[in-house]
Amino acid sequence: MTKKKSKFLNDLKKLLKKISYKKNNVIVFQTDIIVTSIFYKLDGNYIAKTILKLIEKNFLKKTILFPAFSDDFIKKKFDIKLSKPTTGIIPNLALLSGNYYRTESPLHSFLIKGKKLSEIKSLKQNTTWGEGSVFDWLYKKNGLWVSLNLNLNRGCAIHHMAEEKARVPYRFYKLFKGKIYYNGKFVKNTFEKKYSYYKKFSSKLNYNNWVHIMKKKKDFDKITISPGMFANVSTAKKIVDKSFSFYKKDPFGSFNLK
Repeated sequence: MTKKKSKFLNDLKKLLKKISYKKNNVIVFQTDIIVTSIFYKLDGNYIAKTILKLIEKNFLKKTILFPAFSDDFIKKKFDIKLSKPTTGIIPNLALLSGNYYRTESPLHSFLIKGKKLSEIKSLKQNTTWGEGSVFDWLYKKNGLWVSLNLNLNRGCAIHHMAEEKARVPYRFYKLFKGKIYYNGKFVKNTFEKKYSYYKKFSSKLNYNNWVHIMKKKKDFDKITISPGMFANVSTAKKIVDKSFSFYKKDPFGSFNLK
């Protein structure tokens, strides 16, 4: 093993060990490998495969989830097996492995493995982030949300749940309709209701203010091993509750009004 690979592997083990000290039985990993690949000067595929392998090994007794969001349903067709996640290479590798269950939420699916999978399979969501969704389940279970090698403004998708709860004025309920397939075979017609932002306001959204508030309140544990190996860690409940307070106080808190 080269020195670069050895350094990367040792740092990854240190990071995952620190995360494993958390007692939560449900853990979401929202991941990225770009900064890791650049810092350690290693191939992205090697990094992604190693991270996935060690997450599975270190959290074997937990229920682990990877966001596997897809834009395919906007084009009226979502394939549980073939629609590639837009959330990075690690969820794509998890999907290809065939070892994970993918939820049927066409816009915001999750890849899941672990003891509590049966609970998730029985969920029936009303809206993407609302009652009966995986996000709602994570909130009620107080799951741990890990933004792995991601800054908060890109690695904390569950915070959008608070935008819906607070009914921020730059979003509205939109109904998406289409078809679900599995490996190319039609399964059923379906729909998803999402608290979407108005397209004309998309350029004005700026979540840096929200990130600043969360850091100021010390609601996240920032675990840093190196510039290319870090994680922002908090519980789903704390993220949503603190974010909800933030948006109730200022509904335009993540909106650049200039």
